[in-house]
Amino acid sequence: MQADFELLETIRVESDGTIRLLARHLERISASARYFKYACDAVELREVILTAAAEQSEVVIFRLLLARDGGYRLGVRSMPSAQLTRLVRAPGEMDSENRMLYHKTTARAIYENARAGCDEETDVLFSNERDEATETTIANIAVLRGDQWVTPKLSCGLLPGTMRAELLEQGQIVEGIVFIDELAPGETIRCFNAVRGIFEVRFEDILAT
Repeated sequence: MQADFELLETIRVESDGTIRLLARHLERISASARYFKYACDAVELREVILTAAAEQSEVVIFRLLLARDGGYRLGVRSMPSAQLTRLVRAPGEMDSENRMLYHKTTARAIYENARAGCDEETDVLFSNERDEATETTIANIAVLRGDQWVTPKLSCGLLPGTMRAELLEQGQIVEGIVFIDELAPGETIRCFNAVRGIFEVRFEDILAT
């Protein structure tokens, strides 16, 4: 396990300073801190984030980094301008036993390498050793099966996204198994994360290069 990583949260802040999923972000980073034995003062982090959010006048992304000793950094970025429109298969497979997949950290080489050859409108869809679809480099996914949008189970090896948790609680998606070989070329895949919200992309059954 890589030792020199920080825990990470990317948080959308609206132009009026509101943060819809703040509680979920704090719950997730606190859970990861407990797992990796990082110091984490969630109350202090919340106050720092809210104070910084109140100073914003446009929609931005906060990038919260938490070190092992509890030290933190809060950066501000503009919203991405490019829109994702398609997904292709990631090369190789994910190991569902890799516990790093279940936590958002700065150890992102596996994601960055998989998407390295893609243009700004293209992301890659990962699958595990059982050929179960998992997630993209930046989003959780769901596919329409019957009258339900099905999102892969956490046990497949993926990040417990804050927007994913919200949609599950609202009943907009359900957990299940999605085999990547059962995805049809041109099929619509629903993607979601805390920054971009919900967006739909087209699946192309080709390997990323």
